[in-house]
Amino acid sequence: MDSSGLEDVRGPGSSRGLGAGPRRVCCGLLERYARKGFLRVVSVDVNVTDVIASTIEVRQLIRVMGYRRVRRRAHKLLFVRRVNRFSMRVHRRPAYSWLRYGRNLENDWVNQSVGLVKKLAQQADAVVVEDLDPKTLKARLRSKDPRMAMLLSAWPVAKILRRLHGMAAKLGKLVIIPPHYTSSLCPRCNTLMSHERGRWDRLACSKCGHRDDRDHVAVYNIARTALVLNGFHYLDTYLGRQVKEYKRAIDSYTTAVEKALAQGPERQGLPLGGKGEDTLPKYPEAGDLGEYLGGGVL
Repeated sequence: MDSSGLEDVRGPGSSRGLGAGPRRVCCGLLERYARKGFLRVVSVDVNVTDVIASTIEVRQLIRVMGYRRVRRRAHKLLFVRRVNRFSMRVHRRPAYSWLRYGRNLENDWVNQSVGLVKKLAQQADAVVVEDLDPKTLKARLRSKDPRMAMLLSAWPVAKILRRLHGMAAKLGKLVIIPPHYTSSLCPRCNTLMSHERGRWDRLACSKCGHRDDRDHVAVYNIARTALVLNGFHYLDTYLGRQVKEYKRAIDSYTTAVEKALAQGPERQGLPLGGKGEDTLPKYPEAGDLGEYLGGGVL
């Protein structure tokens, strides 16, 4: 534990399906809930095109108190790009003033996003942020909208994440979680949701019929993942049973290969308890590599 009240959790955590590596968790979150009877958590979902923040109240039920979204000004950035292309074609030089204007637009988006989360964090017990890679987010955007991916840079997203981590750590309220299934699991029945009629921003559950915005589902599951990492699934209450069902859903949807990456080599051969292989595969010998790859393990 360091001076900011945060603790490094390394190795296999409380949930095997929630990824590996160090996770920064806010110490005393379960104790605060036991003392106060409720918690207020700020869940932050950072995307390439927008940032959504939500204040979630945790009592016996997990209730969303509201959503706030800060959108990136992609249409203005597109205009700046067109002006710069025209300048390069006609004047053989970049449009430096317009490029500065584009950077100012990006910095305004960063400042507005961090300022919103900082304002919500003043009355909250924790700020929950996913452990994201900006390059991975841009690669996902490229798969659904190549034109928009060429327009938007990844450095503003990295800057937002860096400033959010610093701000929340200074307040002693930072919780970093692995981004496993936060935008996929149904908030009602913990079933994998699918996109609604080909729309990227809408999700629908085939089991219970629940429909919602993808970012709304993400911030709700981000808060539930933070509760799992802080041990709320051990509570013998209605809230504890809810969080435990969510943890079981994550563990069941996490494949053996993901769990093999999540656990170190010293965990090889231990039972997993989820879908996929019953145990982690042993490292093959040099001569058995062809059989290892052809046997369907990978």
